[in-house]
Amino acid sequence: MIVEALVALAVAPPAAAPRACPVTRPTVASGRYGSKRLWTFLPRDGVLRSPRADDGSLFQKLPWIPDRWRGELTLSGRMVGSVTPMRVVGINWGYASTGKGSWRTAVTFSRAGCWRITGRSAGETLTYVVRVVAA
Repeated sequence: MIVEALVALAVAPPAAAPRACPVTRPTVASGRYGSKRLWTFLPRDGVLRSPRADDGSLFQKLPWIPDRWRGELTLSGRMVGSVTPMRVVGINWGYASTGKGSWRTAVTFSRAGCWRITGRSAGETLTYVVRVVAA
């Protein structure tokens, strides 16, 4: 019986290795990522630590900063390798004490994993990938 178990283990296929998440890293030490026209801040390690919402999803607020306000921001996201969408809870425009404005977006992810997020405004598109984990 022990020999049969060892033989079964020896011929069993190896467990699938988890797929790597091709996270986007910020281009400068401050965490800034994007162009002069539309940018955001990214975690330096590519891992977005998000608290759990009441429904069990992972919640996060994401900033989007344009060079100047020229319209609306549209936001979308999908789990990499899946059709699972990110849920956009809200997009709000506000001004900082400097007089410059930005969008603060509230989103939820159905589960932890690798997510591709895209923001679009006034002809500019900014896409990045983060690994979302529970905080």
